[in-house]
Amino acid sequence: AGVGLFVMSAEVREILIALAALVAVIIAAFSINESRRIRQDSIERESRDRKERLVNEVAEWLRELDGRIYPELGVSQSLAIDVLKASSEISPETWLRQHERDITFANVTTLFSCIKGAEYYQKLAATLDEKLSSLIEVVMNDLEQRMQIATKKMESPGVYGEEESQLIDELIENDDRPLEGLNLSEQAIITIRFGRNARAIRKSILNAIDKAIELKTSLIQVP
Repeated sequence: AGVGLFVMSAEVREILIALAALVAVIIAAFSINESRRIRQDSIERESRDRKERLVNEVAEWLRELDGRIYPELGVSQSLAIDVLKASSEISPETWLRQHERDITFANVTTLFSCIKGAEYYQKLAATLDEKLSSLIEVVMNDLEQRMQIATKKMESPGVYGEEESQLIDELIENDDRPLEGLNLSEQAIITIRFGRNARAIRKSILNAIDKAIELKTSLIQVP
């Protein structure tokens, strides 16, 4: 009964009402903050998922690009010449030059689409990571250089003997070795630069892929 009378006191009722209002305000504020936190977490998660999809797209393009770019090495042509001499009225050297010109033309056609792709993905990567964008720009520059070398290669295709072919292969592998003073033909120098460029492209592609993997890993590890 005492408790009932105590609660019936006007002052106590006012205090209880004020406390109830305060608790309601606290609960409402907590609920609003929690809703905001959940909404912000959802936005950040969607942003990470979007970035991860774009990183995957860039990495997939880089892997496909690596499969489309192959070095045109100065391989031995002696066997092909022997076969052609025995089976064709066309000069083996003429046939080989035309064959190399055809292959290079096909390479140029592929390069054109690769460069266009690089321009697109360089811009796309710029929205994800500045470093990745700059690495793809290196890839694009290497592709453009390859286009220039390929154009010269079409204009002046080379036919090499076994010994010269072996030297060309060695100089492509040792791409830091200078070409001056080796008494190389202009066609051989173009072929060597073409092969060295292919190695440079592979290196730049791998660097960009490594950065894409690093980005993807950082996105996945975020809770």
